[in-house]
Amino acid sequence: MYYTSICGVVNVGDWNRERERLQKQNPVELIEYELTTFIRRAVYLDQSEKRTGNLERSSYLLLRQLDEFGPARVKELADSFKLDISTLSRQAAALEAKELIYRFSDPSDGRVSLFTITKLGKQALKADKQKRLERYEQMLKEWSTNEKEMFGELLQRMNKAFID
Repeated sequence: MYYTSICGVVNVGDWNRERERLQKQNPVELIEYELTTFIRRAVYLDQSEKRTGNLERSSYLLLRQLDEFGPARVKELADSFKLDISTLSRQAAALEAKELIYRFSDPSDGRVSLFTITKLGKQALKADKQKRLERYEQMLKEWSTNEKEMFGELLQRMNKAFID
């Protein structure tokens, strides 16, 4: 049996043997291998015709940040995403052109702009989030509630470790 990956066709037996070897050798090596594979597949799906929703990943994340935490300055957004200001500014400009976010003067300092999500932005975010949830529900349909909760908790810990 063969598995088609983004790197080509891989024999499933070879793939499973490699995973077993890593698991026996060093659990951190297995985690590194699986995370690398996971990220590669996630990026592939996000950039392929199989992408979930209409928003690019960066747009989705920026809209989600503004929806959850409210209006923010470009610098605050750049800092929260660990991006330089010019990259975040380009992303924000693209969303602003699509009327998904709105720029306004900061009431406490008129020289500074804040961004907020628009009604259209909230609608686009809601639609994409629903599609993403449906995809994950489908992917995890064989998992127990306990397994999903444990995986969610472990992902939270891993995400926190990345920024600590």
